[in-house]
Amino acid sequence: MHPHLPARRARLARRVLERIGPNGLIPAPGSSRVLESALLLALLTKEDLAPAAADLTRRYLKHTLDTDPPDALQCAFAHAALGDALTGSTTVRDALASFDHFSTPRKLLTFQTLLTEITDGAHRRDLPADAFDAHGQQAWLQLQMLALKTITAPRAATCDDWSRLALALRPGPPWQANHLARLVALLALRKHPTHQPAVREALLRISAEQQPDGGLPFVTGMDVFASAVAGIALTRTCPLDPRLAATADALAARQNPDGGFGFTVGVTQSDVDDTSYTLEFLRAAAPVRHTRTITAAEEYLLAQRNPDGGFPTFVHGAPSEIAMTAGAVNALAPNPARRPDVERAVAFLLEADHLVERSWSRNATNALFRVTLALATLTPSAPAPLRAAARAARRRAIRYLTETQEPDGGWGHEPGDASDPISTAYATVALAAAPASAAPALHRALGCLLAAQQPDGGYISRTDQAGPRPLLYDVPALADIWVLLALSACRPRSGRE
Repeated sequence: MHPHLPARRARLARRVLERIGPNGLIPAPGSSRVLESALLLALLTKEDLAPAAADLTRRYLKHTLDTDPPDALQCAFAHAALGDALTGSTTVRDALASFDHFSTPRKLLTFQTLLTEITDGAHRRDLPADAFDAHGQQAWLQLQMLALKTITAPRAATCDDWSRLALALRPGPPWQANHLARLVALLALRKHPTHQPAVREALLRISAEQQPDGGLPFVTGMDVFASAVAGIALTRTCPLDPRLAATADALAARQNPDGGFGFTVGVTQSDVDDTSYTLEFLRAAAPVRHTRTITAAEEYLLAQRNPDGGFPTFVHGAPSEIAMTAGAVNALAPNPARRPDVERAVAFLLEADHLVERSWSRNATNALFRVTLALATLTPSAPAPLRAAARAARRRAIRYLTETQEPDGGWGHEPGDASDPISTAYATVALAAAPASAAPALHRALGCLLAAQQPDGGYISRTDQAGPRPLLYDVPALADIWVLLALSACRPRSGRE
C-alpha cells in the first residue's frame, strides 16, 4: 500500500464526516446545468417575465458555452434559448447518434419535441397515439411524457391530464426533486388559459430559486444517495463515530412504503440503486437496530427482479441492467437466505454480452467495480460451473481495467480521456478486491488519487452521473465520497486466488 494512504484517508474521512448535517444526512446539492437553465430562459422569454432573472440565466448560458460547453445536445438547447436558429430534428439525432441504449427512441422524441417547442413550435402531427406512452415507468418520466404529449396536441388533453400536470404548480421544491420534469410540465400547462396565471406564478418562484450563477440544476440534490455511499466508506474508516448511527437512523426514516429508497429527501419513487447502497450501509452500520428496514429493503429489491434474474433501475419489467443487478447482488449477498437469488443474478451478469456498461454512469469503471464485487459473492455452495465462470469473468474485468489504465495511474470516461478522481476511484475499488497480481496497478491508482487531493483534503472531479441518460449532471459532494469509498477499500492484503 502507499505509505501516505492512512493519513490521507483519515483526513478525507474527517472532511466527509463534517459534512453530515443536523438531520443526519450529507447535503449533496446539484450544480446548475445547461438544459434546465435553457428551458427556464425559454419559459421566461415566452411569458415576458422576470427580466432580471432572465438576464442572469442568459449570462450563465453564454458563459458556460464560452468556457465549459457541455454535450452537443445541451449546447443546442442553450443556443435555442438564446435565440439562435437551429434545425431541431437533425440537431437532436446527431447529438444522440453515439448513444446506444434501450431508451434512445424515447430520448429522440423527448428532445426533438422540446427543442421544437422552444424554437418554432411546429410539432409533428403524424405521431402514433402511443408515442408518448410511459405507463409503468418512473413517476417523473410519466409526468414528463404526458407533458410532451400535451405540448404537441393540447386540445386532445383531458381534464385528468391537466390535473396530473398541475403537480408542477405546487409551491416549494419541485415534485420528486426534479427540476426538468417541472419545467417540461410548465411548458405544457401554459397552453391552457386557465392554468397560465399559475404557470407565471410558478416561474416567478423558480426564478427566486436560481443558483448564484444564474442556472438551475437537473435535480435538487442526492442527499440519500450520497449519505448511503459515504456511510459504507465511513463504517470502514470511522466505525465508532456516533454520527454514523445518526445517519443510519436518518436513512431508515426515509424508507418509502414499498421498502425502497429514493435518491433524496422527498422522493417517493424508489429505485434499485439507492436501495442497494442504503441496504448495504444499514447492514454494516446498524444490522440489529434496523432489522425491519433491512428486511423491507430486501423485499423491495426482490420484487423488482425480472424473470431473467437481473434488476432494472426503477420498475419491474423494465430492461435489466448490469450495474443495477451487480448493486443488488452486493446488497443481498450477506444474507444467506438470499443465496439462490444472488446466484441467479450472477448468472444474469455472466450471460450478458459484455460487462462494460455506460448508463447512469458515463464511464466504464462504475459498472465494472460493482460487477467485480458481485462476482466474488458466490459461496462454495454455489454450482461449480457458476463459480468457475464468475472467476473467469472477474479476471477479464480486472484485465480490462489494467489494460485501460492511463500512464498517470488513473482512468477517465473513455480510454485515452484525461484521468479524473471519480472514474479512478471506481477502478480502485475493483483492484483493491482483485488478486495480488493487480497490486502494481492498484499502487499506481492510489498514487493518482493521492496526487489529486486538494489542499483542503477534498477532491474535484469531472462528473459521471447521467440523467436523463446520457446527459451529465454534477453533484460536487460525490467526488469526496467516491474517493473515500476507494481509499476505504484499500487495506493490507491477504493471500487471494
